[in-house]
Amino acid sequence: MTTMTAARVNRWLCVLLIAYIAGSCAVQLEDSTGGLVRWSGFSVLVPVTAAALLPMRRSLLIGAATLAATVVTYGFAIHGVSAGGRTVVITAVALSFALSIVVSRVRSHRLNAPATATRNRSCPPDPADSDPCSTPEAPHPVAVSPPGILPAALPQPAVVELAGHCRTGSGRLGVRAQWLDAIPLSGARVGLVAGAVTGPNADATASELRAAVRTLADVDLQPEELLAHLADVLARLRPDVRAGHDTQTTTSSVSAQCLYAVYDPASCRCTIACAGSPPPAVIAPDGTVASLDLPQGPPLGQTDLPFEATEIDLPEGSTLLLYTHGDAAARDSGRDELLSALARPQRCLDATCLSAVKALLQAPHTQVAVLAVRTHALDTRTVATWDLPADPAAVSYARSHIAEKLAAWGLTDAIPTTELIVSELVTNAIRHAQPPIQLRLIHHAGSLVCEVADGSSTSPHLRRARTFDENGRGLFIVAQLAERWGTRHSHYGKIIWAEHTHAPDRAVTTV
Repeated sequence: MTTMTAARVNRWLCVLLIAYIAGSCAVQLEDSTGGLVRWSGFSVLVPVTAAALLPMRRSLLIGAATLAATVVTYGFAIHGVSAGGRTVVITAVALSFALSIVVSRVRSHRLNAPATATRNRSCPPDPADSDPCSTPEAPHPVAVSPPGILPAALPQPAVVELAGHCRTGSGRLGVRAQWLDAIPLSGARVGLVAGAVTGPNADATASELRAAVRTLADVDLQPEELLAHLADVLARLRPDVRAGHDTQTTTSSVSAQCLYAVYDPASCRCTIACAGSPPPAVIAPDGTVASLDLPQGPPLGQTDLPFEATEIDLPEGSTLLLYTHGDAAARDSGRDELLSALARPQRCLDATCLSAVKALLQAPHTQVAVLAVRTHALDTRTVATWDLPADPAAVSYARSHIAEKLAAWGLTDAIPTTELIVSELVTNAIRHAQPPIQLRLIHHAGSLVCEVADGSSTSPHLRRARTFDENGRGLFIVAQLAERWGTRHSHYGKIIWAEHTHAPDRAVTTV
């Protein structure tokens, strides 16, 4: 309703200005027949008024009409006007017309600025129109091909640099949505996601799968386990996406692919599992480019076969490229183009990402999404690791190690809280788990992360101890002191971690 009213007002205002121009010219012509030459000074204000109130096209029309009417009236129709007067009148209207053009452009730019900012969340600027290396410090928005979801800007954790772009080729494969994501995990790790959905309601399905990946990643599942749960989520969201019992295939029109990777900056290792996605590419610090040889898992919901994960070493300064490719038939040729493009040095990570997008779009009817990740390693001076024996006396050893290390880091105010957290975690590992037991302390981004690894796969559960219970309060104390805590499983057992932010002026109570 508001849009229709504004359009109606603009239309009537345009008509009134044109009527004023016509009436002014008619009055001046009539007066000139009686020997009176009179110029209406308000004619100079007409183009500027139109530029301030009307859309750009209509304001240009009004300005051009005013200038043309002035030239015709004072240049040819009215006689007896001096050359100097004629020049002054026409010049004044011409300058007003030029000023109206400037006003229209400024007004149009201000009106379109919020819309452009909103569009940039779903569609990155074209490489030809902007310099991808102009603002390397700013977070890069991640795009989706319409129809698609609108994720927020990618986070920029200290352990990686990220750049992401999505593009649509010359044609469309149908209804398709893509998403890229980066998820901060415990222990300064980061989860990396590249996914795509093709079929009816692809944008809604992609949005739901993205939320499911974030939820599953928050409970620290291994990449292959996360994809298995994600396939179950898709089967519940879309009941028709379910593998047949005999053929192990599905006739559903919905197809989903996802690649999930977890990068650990402490060990510089990355664990990757994929479901129907092309294998990522890696640029080594020396510039060598290679495509990873990963087990190709089936698309989500296509079979009941388990997914497999692969661990790779990513030295500091390596660049990992995750991407989705809409045309399965052109993946091999697209991969060759991608590797050739990545072999050429680029000025920054965003330029590398855009170069990969251009290479993958060489094939027609293609939709691609590329996430470029440059890795960093944790400073070895901010990570400490100790192997502990399965002996109750190891608790005091752990407390002394923690106190010495925090004192060396200049974090003496954090010693009481960290000692109590470590005591409870190590005690639980000795009593309820099995060796080997390892303690790791990470100081990163203003937080302290305490990790205790053991050889048991049994997860602890937080419970409230009753008044006369002699145990069961350890995790409750940890949960009260830490800002976050949790458990993640590995192939060798489990890791219980707790994270808290050290504050020098914070009073610590060790009850």
